[in-house]
Amino acid sequence: METPVLGADRFFKLMDDSIRGLREYRLIETALELGVFEALKTPLQAGELAERLGCDPVLVPHFCEALVRLGLLDSFEEIGEAEEELQVEESDEKAEKAEKSPVSPWYVNSELSAAYLLKESPFSQQHYLSEKFRNVALWARLPELMRKGPELVEKGPFFGEVISCMAENARCGLLQETVRTVMENVDFGNVRKLLDLGGGHGLYAIAFAKINEQLEAFVFDLPPVTVKTKQYIEKYGASNVDVIPGDFFKDELGTGYDLVFSSFNPGGKVPELIPKIASALNEGGVFVTRQVPEENTESNPLFNLDWNLWTFEDTKKGGTGYCFENSVPFNEYVGMLGDYGLEVFRTLDMKEGSRMVFARKVNKSN
Repeated sequence: METPVLGADRFFKLMDDSIRGLREYRLIETALELGVFEALKTPLQAGELAERLGCDPVLVPHFCEALVRLGLLDSFEEIGEAEEELQVEESDEKAEKAEKSPVSPWYVNSELSAAYLLKESPFSQQHYLSEKFRNVALWARLPELMRKGPELVEKGPFFGEVISCMAENARCGLLQETVRTVMENVDFGNVRKLLDLGGGHGLYAIAFAKINEQLEAFVFDLPPVTVKTKQYIEKYGASNVDVIPGDFFKDELGTGYDLVFSSFNPGGKVPELIPKIASALNEGGVFVTRQVPEENTESNPLFNLDWNLWTFEDTKKGGTGYCFENSVPFNEYVGMLGDYGLEVFRTLDMKEGSRMVFARKVNKSN
């Protein structure tokens, strides 16, 4: 009759919550693999869905109901003419018969899945989901990685693949919020030449260039990445945006920029880039950088472990998320801007724990 000193509730809740998360993940992954959401652009009953997808008719109703519980499907009962007659009939016998013959529910995509899980949606997260699936596969190898160390990843192919994922994420609000914030804090009427440093997909440069048609914008990133950038430039018809293929740790950035913009750039906390950025700006030009400060990641050991499960062959990572070996804490990085004539005039805390910093290149004659 002896019981544990510590109550078991906490232990079982931890395990149950973890396993429920795994079940929900596998449910969503399987639904995508089977093509459930594409099939349910129009309503279907479970039997019809099972036949169309070649799935077990006993499991499909439970599968659909689980997706309904997650908010990814909607269900409803369609009442036919025969059932309508039974409803208006006052006979108790017929009413009882109707109760014994329940109508099989129909299923259709919810607004949530229609917006983010359908391939043709402008806000589709297909590439984001592929990246998440890749990450889960990495975690499945956790015992192996714990023994041999982080997975080595090549920069070019990695960023080339992840660009589409980042573009999809940005389109869902991050892009619009960031562009509005920059426009509110920078006199864009005086910006004629812009550099999107490590700009990847180039959507920020494209958005700025669409708003200011007099703007000449450039996206600087690795050569495999700028191949993707060109595709987005063509997709959105941004004729005043071009790319500069290169490695900003090794190559020059160019000069004559009125605005240098950097959003979640992997080199965004590396001091050696600051003099390059300062040299690239015109006097009075503005440097805008957005990063996640260390104080918002240090308290998340699970995220920090995830960050350190893989690394680049020629660039070692730092201990906490979004940091590299040659990085410094973001607050320290911001404090160093003044050493190179970049005077911080605004700091804004943004969503998801990020921070946006605005610095102006001081006129040397003043």
